[in-house]
Amino acid sequence: MARSFPLSTVSLSRQTSSVSQADEFEIDPLPDPPVADIDRYEMGNLIGRGGMGLVYQAYDKIFDCEVALKVLLQKRQDPEAASERFYQEARTTARLQHPGIVPVYDMGVSKDGQPYFTMKLVLGRTLGQLLQSESGTALQRSRLFEVFSRVCQTIAYAHSRQTVHLDLKPSNVMVGAYGEVHVMDWGLSRRLDSNSNPQMSDSPSLCDSIPDDMLSTILTNSKVIGTPSYMAPEQARGHQIGIHSDVFGLGAILCEILTGAPPYEGDTFRRVYRRAARGALRRTYRRLEACDAAPALISLTKRCLTRNAADRMVDAATVAEEIATFIESSMQRAEQDLCRFFEISKDLFCIASLDGYFKRVNSNFSNVLGYSDHDLVSKPFIQFIHPEDVPETLEAVKTLAAGKAVAEFRNRYRDINDRFRWFEWTAKSIPEDNIIFAVARVIDPPFEGPAI
Repeated sequence: MARSFPLSTVSLSRQTSSVSQADEFEIDPLPDPPVADIDRYEMGNLIGRGGMGLVYQAYDKIFDCEVALKVLLQKRQDPEAASERFYQEARTTARLQHPGIVPVYDMGVSKDGQPYFTMKLVLGRTLGQLLQSESGTALQRSRLFEVFSRVCQTIAYAHSRQTVHLDLKPSNVMVGAYGEVHVMDWGLSRRLDSNSNPQMSDSPSLCDSIPDDMLSTILTNSKVIGTPSYMAPEQARGHQIGIHSDVFGLGAILCEILTGAPPYEGDTFRRVYRRAARGALRRTYRRLEACDAAPALISLTKRCLTRNAADRMVDAATVAEEIATFIESSMQRAEQDLCRFFEISKDLFCIASLDGYFKRVNSNFSNVLGYSDHDLVSKPFIQFIHPEDVPETLEAVKTLAAGKAVAEFRNRYRDINDRFRWFEWTAKSIPEDNIIFAVARVIDPPFEGPAI
């Protein structure tokens, strides 16, 4: 019986073996006939394609699991060289064992002579897709910074193994359904030898004066690889590439996170490529300076995108360290701001657990009820509530445990003098974290009879 394959949410970016325009590929139905015949696998939906291969969702009959199966495209001009590069991608990906790099499971040749390899199937969206849908609020942008930080850590690991990616861009970053981040498409990667010089630089004046006929010659040079919109100048010119080229790629991704566009733009492919080869970044710098990002992030981006490779950040590990420092300091500032708001508000703010204890209260609780913070957090909050209001309060907690907000809920709390105060509550819970966030206001009259 043929196996049924639901359409997955995988989106794999186009991979190129030479200079080409980058774009996203949407899921296509399985071609007829199938591109490869392999006993071990049942071929499913086509989920990606590029300059070198087609990627399918497939079923591994031996391990009883879904995988991504990549097959080398047919009709290559140099099939032997293409096969070697294809297998080199599989070997590189398998050699780089890191949580941010998709593991390779198997490689071989199909019955009809097509080289293939299989890897983990990642369900999710690309960073490029996230940028299109989540580029507004500070919370959304902070999520993108977390993704970028993970990308930097992955590339730092690759650099420690003397490997450069050379095609870093948002569409080559996959964010899984559970938040996992993978750097995809290592088909253009290179392993550096001991003679590689990461500090290679070019004269800025020379870059500006490259004539169009020389650019045309470079453009047809098979040694030029990558995606022009995100490409370091030395890479676009076919000069020596290295760690510094990936640092530029990281800066290009951060540039798009901050400004909504890659470093180089143009209405034709040739114009984009020409700007990349010349390192024409004036417009990019103006966009960065005009965006509302923190100065530290703008500075970091510029230091990654400098035309002269020697002036860039040293390596991906250094970029990872700076972005991690920024995220940590931003979280500290946010916590400090929250603490200030928590304490200066005239309302009674609290954080409680769904099992019935205050975890934190602001000073207004002590001002109104007279208890110390320790008194309030050391006992179940039900012990402070008027007995007649306990059933309704427990019902409110039950509602919160189901993930529903509770508004205008009222109950009475006993103060230190055994008198009761009416509180009106608005609360919201995060059930998976066992947390309730609540705010209360005191309702007049302030006192109501002795405690029972």
